[in-house]
Amino acid sequence: MQDDIVIPLFHLQWSTRAVYEGVSEHYAPARLHVIAPAETAEALTKAVDEEGWAVAPMQVHTEEDFFVAKHGLSKDDLAGELRLGESLYPAGWYYQQLLKLGAADGIEGLSDWFLIWDSDLLPVETWPAIDGDGRRRFALLQDRNHGNPDIVGRWERWVREILGVEPLTDPHSTFVPHHMWFNQDHLKAIQNKVRGFVGDELPWPAAMMRTANAFGTFSEFWLYASYVADHAPEDLSFYPYADYGATTERFFEDGSAVFASRYRTAAGLSPDTPLRPAYAELLSFIREEYAGDALPSSLSFEASPRHRKKGKANMHAEELRSRWHNAED
Repeated sequence: MQDDIVIPLFHLQWSTRAVYEGVSEHYAPARLHVIAPAETAEALTKAVDEEGWAVAPMQVHTEEDFFVAKHGLSKDDLAGELRLGESLYPAGWYYQQLLKLGAADGIEGLSDWFLIWDSDLLPVETWPAIDGDGRRRFALLQDRNHGNPDIVGRWERWVREILGVEPLTDPHSTFVPHHMWFNQDHLKAIQNKVRGFVGDELPWPAAMMRTANAFGTFSEFWLYASYVADHAPEDLSFYPYADYGATTERFFEDGSAVFASRYRTAAGLSPDTPLRPAYAELLSFIREEYAGDALPSSLSFEASPRHRKKGKANMHAEELRSRWHNAED
């Protein structure tokens, strides 16, 4: 693949090595760009060097000053634009979305098309990022019949009022698939729409944060997909939910829950052994665990404790059906 992959990373997790090696093995990007807090960036660089991670050529960028060179705005400056009071999501959650939508602002020479990949999404029986016809495609991975309807409604209003298009819908899935192809020309057009809504005198990252004050939230993947579907539908290609979403699983796993504990046992590791398996090791374990059953297309390791506090009414179908989530009940 001649294009780059961009992965925002907040903390170095037990699964980070496996995810990065898996993405590198399956998609062979020209470069793997990681955007992380300075402390995480240092720890990641050290781990890759000392542990010999099998990853594509990687560049690490610090998130605190990511927008400073182009816009003169630090992470703290942008977080200070938020006036949300109590919110389901912290300021860093919104900032990570800015890093995806504005990756080209802080990465010199980023490919015109680049694949955003969430840091907790492990490819297993995965999909081709470029199909046989040369189209860049992502996979729909989230059933539309579960989740928080209030949040979804706010996302819809954002898309209609700021972008002036109808939110893109699918009969079976949302457009929040935890990875997506982005094109720089389309992103610039979206950024201009945001500035026009809030005030053209503001840099777009600050304007974007202010839209969260007006609507309570925004969704980077859904807004991008909706805009491109309306303005350049030939540039939006995806696999339907039935192809890969029907087998993906999502569950809480910070390295101490059911999946990791069972992996430790299978690998003969003691509970106090630092856990950072290579992709090949984790994939071998998954194949053994799913022997006789279809392999999942991917696994999402949710590390935030808030996922343990979700009521079932707000859980996604991929959580409810996961053998690893159900094992905790």
